[in-house]
Amino acid sequence: MSASVSNKEILETLTGLNSVLSQPVWLFGGVAVDFLVGRWTRPHGDIDINAYASDRGPLTRELNAIGFHTNNSGWLTHWARGKAEWRLEVVFLERGPADSGILVIPPDDSIGVPGRHATLAGYLDPNRHATLDGVTFRVCSPSGEWLARVLAPGIIKGRPPDPKIEHDRILLESLLTAAELATLRDLVSRGLAA
Repeated sequence: MSASVSNKEILETLTGLNSVLSQPVWLFGGVAVDFLVGRWTRPHGDIDINAYASDRGPLTRELNAIGFHTNNSGWLTHWARGKAEWRLEVVFLERGPADSGILVIPPDDSIGVPGRHATLAGYLDPNRHATLDGVTFRVCSPSGEWLARVLAPGIIKGRPPDPKIEHDRILLESLLTAAELATLRDLVSRGLAA
């Protein structure tokens, strides 16, 4: 998406979400990486949120209450508010064991590779928060975000190489221990994280 969302808009939106959402949601993607490293590192075109599919009804009502609307009903939903050119993207996951989620992409999906794509244990830890410029928000795990960057071409159809993905991956590696990185790379090489 070519539109960009300012850092101020990101912080205001997350503050608004904190004030109305009754169910947990997690930042993922580029904004999450900036929250995890504690500084702005690049421009953003949207705000990405993970939520549990079982919370879709309440989340929809709460987002509508603060002016967000969508026409999507699948696993990936795009929300717009007012005349803003950027969007809030919400990905709905099934609940998995040990604070994980499962991305379920149906066989007829035009965006993602069909199947059940599990996240790492702890990816959706409800107690993991990060703070940037005075705003605190729940974030996905650095290890799960790193894995998402490595596996993105295998989950999103036709996803071309993107310098933003590489930028984020390098930043995430600065947050992981050598042992954590070795474990993640082993999972990828053995095909256990697909």
